[in-house]
Amino acid sequence: MSSAPQGIVGIMVGECNGPLPFAEAAFCRQLCQIGHQQGMTIYVFCPGWVTTSRRSIPGYTFENGKWIRKPFPAPEIIYDRCISHDKKQQRRKQRCLEILTGLQPFVYLARGLTGKWSVYQALRKNSLFVPYLPDTVRYEGSLQLSQWLSDHGGEAFLKPQNGTHGKRTLHVKESDEPEEALILTGRDRSNQLFRKKFRSKQDGLDWIRRFIGSRLFLLQPYLQLSNAKGEPFDVRVLMQKGENGLWSMTGMAVRAGRKDSLTSNLHGGGNAYKALPFLSKELGHRFGIRAVQIIRFLSEAIPGHLEAHFGRLAELGIDFGVDRRGHVWILEVNSKPGRSSLFRIGDIQGARKSVENPIQYARYLLLRKTLA
Repeated sequence: MSSAPQGIVGIMVGECNGPLPFAEAAFCRQLCQIGHQQGMTIYVFCPGWVTTSRRSIPGYTFENGKWIRKPFPAPEIIYDRCISHDKKQQRRKQRCLEILTGLQPFVYLARGLTGKWSVYQALRKNSLFVPYLPDTVRYEGSLQLSQWLSDHGGEAFLKPQNGTHGKRTLHVKESDEPEEALILTGRDRSNQLFRKKFRSKQDGLDWIRRFIGSRLFLLQPYLQLSNAKGEPFDVRVLMQKGENGLWSMTGMAVRAGRKDSLTSNLHGGGNAYKALPFLSKELGHRFGIRAVQIIRFLSEAIPGHLEAHFGRLAELGIDFGVDRRGHVWILEVNSKPGRSSLFRIGDIQGARKSVENPIQYARYLLLRKTLA
């Protein structure tokens, strides 16, 4: 490998309360260590730290076994790991980027996707993906949801347009029992599981309307995406660009939640498993292999298609469901994915590459900029 070009990469993350004032400290530490090995300047900063009153950027870097806080030059490349949950955070982040642009033109390592609804619409434009996409509409109120339940076997799944980690997801089910017209199973904003029963269907619909409030939610059929033990599961694929600037699959893992936990996200207390053995056990060997083949095929096709709609991307976490008939469903695509599932299944090579690839791709972009 040729020597790396000198470059300055800023990792933009959210603020948090703790021993360190920024999120994802362990991941950022690994990025700093890998970048330093490449001869690059790597530091961590938060949008709120960037002001017009100074030309340097307050940040942290990991050196000699510890975090060091000091001023840094404006970054040449920004690796955006900052998740904006509300408009105030979005405005702060946008203001930060405007200030940084004025200090020095920078390259965005990747554009973020603009929410689940826009991703769904983009994927729907390609006939290749349509058979694997669950019907999805935007939630518009109680009358619409009531009609949806009538049209979809008395069940529905609701999720926030910009939600993460399975928070605020909701399974709605009509019941024939006299004391429980509507049963709701969901996760609250703290990702705690809850279950509610309503004697009146209208009371349940009213509660859902209040639960959603002014937030944008998506409405989908409730898919049977659980194993023989009743544990919900999905398949997470991590697609990334690396040192050659091309997409490749870094790893694949099943994430299984606890029984009756609604979602399979690891933040909700789930476990991770190697995909092929898990699916072969649930579906039989032949159908398990076929499901993995379809997931690989779709995973290789999705990144290029989304780049054509949203601009350059660097990494994608693609979540697939596999129902009890072996049908594969595209559930979500995340442009700021986690990578803990690869560590949990013992995929040492994939786990290592999942951390190295963002820096290697930044190096690739810097080299192209140097040679341009």
